[in-house]
Amino acid sequence: MSENKNPHLKRNMIIMLICVGIAFGGLYVFQLIKSRALSRLATSMQNPVETVSSYKATTQLWTDTVSAVGTLVAIKGADLAPELPGTVTNINFSSGEDVEEGMLLIELDTSLEVAQLKSLQAQETFARQTLERDLRQLEVNAVSQQQIDFDWANLRDLQGQVESQLAIIAKKNYRAPFSGRLGIRLVSVGQYVNVAQPFVNLQQLDELFVDFFIPQRMLGMIRPGLDIDVTVDTFPDQTVKGKVVAVDAQVDINNGNALVRGRFTNPNKELIPGMFVDVATAISEPEMRVTVPQTAIAYESFGTTVYVLTKTSDTFNDKPVYTATQNFVTTGATRGDQIVIEKGVEANDLVVNAGQLKLRNGSRVVIDNSVQPTNDPNPKPVEH
Repeated sequence: MSENKNPHLKRNMIIMLICVGIAFGGLYVFQLIKSRALSRLATSMQNPVETVSSYKATTQLWTDTVSAVGTLVAIKGADLAPELPGTVTNINFSSGEDVEEGMLLIELDTSLEVAQLKSLQAQETFARQTLERDLRQLEVNAVSQQQIDFDWANLRDLQGQVESQLAIIAKKNYRAPFSGRLGIRLVSVGQYVNVAQPFVNLQQLDELFVDFFIPQRMLGMIRPGLDIDVTVDTFPDQTVKGKVVAVDAQVDINNGNALVRGRFTNPNKELIPGMFVDVATAISEPEMRVTVPQTAIAYESFGTTVYVLTKTSDTFNDKPVYTATQNFVTTGATRGDQIVIEKGVEANDLVVNAGQLKLRNGSRVVIDNSVQPTNDPNPKPVEH
């Protein structure tokens, strides 16, 4: 009876082994397919096609400059004020008027001084007549030499008093000390003004100084005679040329800056003292340099880099695919949104100027330049 059971046992064992083999085979095939799918997924995730914007590195005529904010100062400028007090009797100018040197601007009451002048002039005339009469008397020895000396002294004293009174009257008739443009009138007829109380300011506008500060490390680059460009936001399309005329003899111990003074002509008299302006001082001769937008530069802890693009034969969504190579670069001077590349990028190299944060060396990218970062050599604030 045991012999009859053995054939069934063997068959069941064979069936079981076949089922186990099929199960293990299926599991192996499943794991193999799963591994390949995960590998393809990892590959696609490790090297996705990113979208960036690009810029072709260009060569430009470049002059190294030192930029600063300056203040315009009049070569001749003053707050006009009387040297003597008095009541204003006449004003002969209008606010904002251009005047010539010597023009009578303001008159103070001089009635008392004029009356005193007439009295002194009368005394002077009498003293001169007395001297002339005594000189004739001296010829016949009717008077002494001492009397003549006294007459001369008295006449000269009175002449001095007359001149002094004339000077007082002149000081109460204030004239323009130089040609220029007047500011806003600060007094009115009938008003009493004290000594040194300004009644208007006068500024010569044909030429102006511009004062600006530079760090002490740049003192070796700045010297009299260098060209300067002056711009102001009031007239954004206007650049005025000038020269450095002086560098201060000391550095401010509080901030380590030195004062520099430039000078320029102001033919239209549009720029006025007190304005804040931008000053660019040329410190080198113009030469051709490779430049890119500053947005193309990535400042990493391990160095300064730029992604340079190389075209491949692949496409993605009907766009050519590029390979991004991370190049270490040496940068130079900046001008507005632009920066000089001394080493690491050649002219006409295609570089990434937006989207670097999602790239690594060897990344595959496509280019979309529909939105570009600014690349203005002289950017200006825009009001919205």
